Amino acid sequence: MSNERMDRIEFFKAFCITEEYFESTCLDWEELMKIYADYLKLVPYLEKEAEHIVSKLIDNDGVHSVRRRVKKAAHLIEKIIRKGRKYSDRGINVQNYKEIITDLIGIRVLHLFKDDWRSIHGEITKLWDTKETPQINIRRGDYNIQDLKTTIQDLDCEIIVRDHGYRSIHYLIGVPVTKQDEVLVEIQVRTVFEEAWSEIDHLMRYPYDVNNPIITEYLGIFNRIVGSADEMGMFIKKIKKEFSNGKDMDENFRELDLKFK
Repeated sequence: MSNERMDRIEFFKAFCITEEYFESTCLDWEELMKIYADYLKLVPYLEKEAEHIVSKLIDNDGVHSVRRRVKKAAHLIEKIIRKGRKYSDRGINVQNYKEIITDLIGIRVLHLFKDDWRSIHGEITKLWDTKETPQINIRRGDYNIQDLKTTIQDLDCEIIVRDHGYRSIHYLIGVPVTKQDEVLVEIQVRTVFEEAWSEIDHLMRYPYDVNNPIITEYLGIFNRIVGSADEMGMFIKKIKKEFSNGKDMDENFRELDLKFK
């Protein structure tokens, strides 16, 4: 296997892709190898830009930590094949793949308390123009939707309800990495509890157990626990603030007891 090509048979075996499925995508293997070779040259620039984005976010109020990931070249090709007709119908090729693939760089901004998100949102929208309306992904049942819409009406965000419990706020920005190349970067903002659930959910379900009913059921239970943990964190934060302001602690704990009985 050369630096700029992959062996087709070995690649299909590694990612459990059949020839029949690949043919159904209407993608061209030689064009994919052109994308692969071009992307390999771009990766060092993406790594530097990812570090630059992290440096802009890491010290902001409310941020607990920032993770970054540059998509591996083989995983880029696997994603294009997995999406199949979605990308082939758009005529994906070596000239336009950077405009089509939205997560060549992925950034995750983690925070401890749910309301920390507002200050992070402000910083992201101050630093970059977003390519699409930021998406607030919530679990069905987490909020009264109308109340949430009222709360965020000044932020210009879209609410997406996820039946499987995915929670995260997504931003899409564009960054120049060379004179010729602007790439799309996906920034995800979530609590540390939401990050833990998302990582375990992805590890357990993808790519082969997406529809496994037993795994889905128990991950759903775990997801509800994560939601409760975030609520508890917010409540403890409120208690500390009110205690600092002189409010009677017995009153706080009576309120806590009623909330979680």
